[in-house]
Amino acid sequence: MAFATLQDFKDRFERAVKPSEETRVTARLADASAIMSGRVPQLLTADPVPAIAVSVCFEMVARVMRNPEGKFREAFGDDYEFQRDEAQASGELELTENEYDDLVAAITGPAAAGRAFSIAPLYPAVEEV
Repeated sequence: MAFATLQDFKDRFERAVKPSEETRVTARLADASAIMSGRVPQLLTADPVPAIAVSVCFEMVARVMRNPEGKFREAFGDDYEFQRDEAQASGELELTENEYDDLVAAITGPAAAGRAFSIAPLYPAVEEV
């Protein structure tokens, strides 16, 4: 289940989504949602799902759609040149630190987001045999 629909994306994106892009956008929205729920598993059981989840899902995909090659700087001159800046334009689906904090705050309350030195298990406990 994607947190944002194709229509949500179309409503927010600054240009018309071409019919040839619709399948890719739909798949990317599902991918972004998987990343989001992997980082914040409580999203899967939240009822209702926080509205910020739609916004974050959209932004993750919009970054890729705006700059699919991840270019930061491009120059045409004697030799063609371009530069990638991983922090600004990776061309990959990424959940930013601020977006993560927003999702955590929406699920657990603002005091939990961005707290330092919190410890949470990465995996569920395994019973010893």
